Amino acid sequence: MTEKIRNILWAGAAAGTLLLAVSASTYIFPGKEEVHAGEGSEEKISLRMMYYWGDTDSDISSRYLKEILDNDFPKAFPDVELIQETCDNETYKKKLRVLMATDDIPDIMISYGGGFSENFVNAGKILALDEYLDDFYTEHMDMEYQDNFIFDGKQYGICYANWKGVLYCNTELFQKAGASIPGTYEELLEVCKKFRQADIEPIALGILNKWQGQQWINNFTIQLGGAEYYKAMAKGEESLDNEIFRKAVDLTEKLIDADAFCTDMYQLVSGEAEEMFLDGEAAMLYIGSWFTQSAEESLGDKLAAVKMPEVPGASYPQDYHGGGSNGWLVSADTEYPELAAEIISWLSYELSCYQPENATFKIDEGDAKNKISAVSQDILNLYSDKADGGIAWDSLMTSDKADIWLDVCAGLFERRINTEGFIDELKNSIG
Repeated sequence: MTEKIRNILWAGAAAGTLLLAVSASTYIFPGKEEVHAGEGSEEKISLRMMYYWGDTDSDISSRYLKEILDNDFPKAFPDVELIQETCDNETYKKKLRVLMATDDIPDIMISYGGGFSENFVNAGKILALDEYLDDFYTEHMDMEYQDNFIFDGKQYGICYANWKGVLYCNTELFQKAGASIPGTYEELLEVCKKFRQADIEPIALGILNKWQGQQWINNFTIQLGGAEYYKAMAKGEESLDNEIFRKAVDLTEKLIDADAFCTDMYQLVSGEAEEMFLDGEAAMLYIGSWFTQSAEESLGDKLAAVKMPEVPGASYPQDYHGGGSNGWLVSADTEYPELAAEIISWLSYELSCYQPENATFKIDEGDAKNKISAVSQDILNLYSDKADGGIAWDSLMTSDKADIWLDVCAGLFERRINTEGFIDELKNSIG
């Protein structure tokens, strides 16, 4: 903790913003000298903090965040009390928009990169962090994963984890069905037929909260058109009425028509689909690499993690579905901008230390809290030749367009529209 931050804390205490008494403590910041923070202080600065928990405990960042806030934060910031507000992921998105519109904005909050946060930045609600970031963090930050929080050359958020799209497979169910893990789209179709013949649900998917369905279209679009073109379409810089996107949607529709996805997908939210896979009730699940530890814990040596099978005409095998999509923001109206920036920098670095396989910071020797597991290392190896990535469209798009996009995706999976209807609806509603 810098001398400047300690001065802020003492100033806040003198101003009477105190809530609870604390005892003196010593904490060694990663890569920094030992400091004595708050010795003899009986006052705290109160900061309001909002974040989401996943629909299940499968988002490992949520688990580690709880551990950090319960155990590490009180040692690192003994003069700060966080007034914490949490809810599930889908509720959180709606709540954050409402709070931004009513100017009831937390000091610190998790948000989503790309267009979702850009709306708040353009409205002047979010603090530009550049002048407040400590040198330790700027020197260790992996900027490859911060792109989705940089607008007009300024950094407005700190991404705390990156992810890669992974097809998780239950090898025991593959053996029961006499099937091999697919490497191509055609093999995927054949494998799904074998699972149906063996009375095994092929792919777990939850459509009720819509976002899991988009992942398949997103992945196929990147394979066919590349990450840059994919991102340009999401941002409205390229038309959605093109052959690459049409083919990606058509390939997804063929999987739906082949009953590749679980029978109950229309009644399931994403978290229930994840549990279905973890419980051995479906052979495959396509999701981000944040899911790895939960899958390892449930399936053990029955788990395999592979890339999405290659689609016909894939021209960008080195581009990947994923990147840095979730990060911490600070309110432009916070009373303590430098302290808030220090806290979110520290939290992001700590999360990298707890999950080095998804790190967005270069971790100093000895700071890592966990080892990279065998499956996580397999995933890193899969993407060792990665060129460029693209996060999900419901983050890249502005919120109003993202809502329409997810509704149209749900319509495809619910068989209310076909590929042509899908393209027409998007073209007429978001261009």
